[in-house]
Amino acid sequence: MHCWKILNLEHHYGTTRISILAVIVFLTTFSVSYVTLNLFHEEQFTDHLFWLFIIAVLALYPIHKCLHFLALFDLRQHLKLRVRVQFYFIPVLHMRIREPLSKNRYILALLTPFFVLNTIIVLGTLLLPAYTHYGTLLLAYHCSLCLIDILYVKYLYNSPKNAQIEETPKGYEILVPPTIN
Repeated sequence: MHCWKILNLEHHYGTTRISILAVIVFLTTFSVSYVTLNLFHEEQFTDHLFWLFIIAVLALYPIHKCLHFLALFDLRQHLKLRVRVQFYFIPVLHMRIREPLSKNRYILALLTPFFVLNTIIVLGTLLLPAYTHYGTLLLAYHCSLCLIDILYVKYLYNSPKNAQIEETPKGYEILVPPTIN
């Protein structure tokens, strides 16, 4: 296999730019979803379950990472999990796979949390309209968490059809088979 491209979004975009993009995604998602969902419901909002909202905010990131893991569950013996601290106080769960994966399988693993959690949040918000404000905040927060995954999918989607993805310390390498002339 030959390396077609190395992807390292933190190097390519920079942490500051990614953070700004995440804030823009958060604000846009919150604004659009809040206005859209309030068009259908005119119910009075309540703050009775604020403690549950705080727990959901704290649990959303670990659940997001667990869904990545579940999408690759059959390869669990090749996965390595570790916790890294970013900005001196934010724990970041990092999952590393030690063998190349097919492009489609990797895209599926990246998009699984986006579709599963966003569907659950939207359905919960529709079923409990008194908590629309909490649901739209959770949806916006989760969409901003998914920004990195979606940026990786954007690059992987444009890679060759039979590519393999390998994670290295330099970033993700997109491997393609050698061409035979």
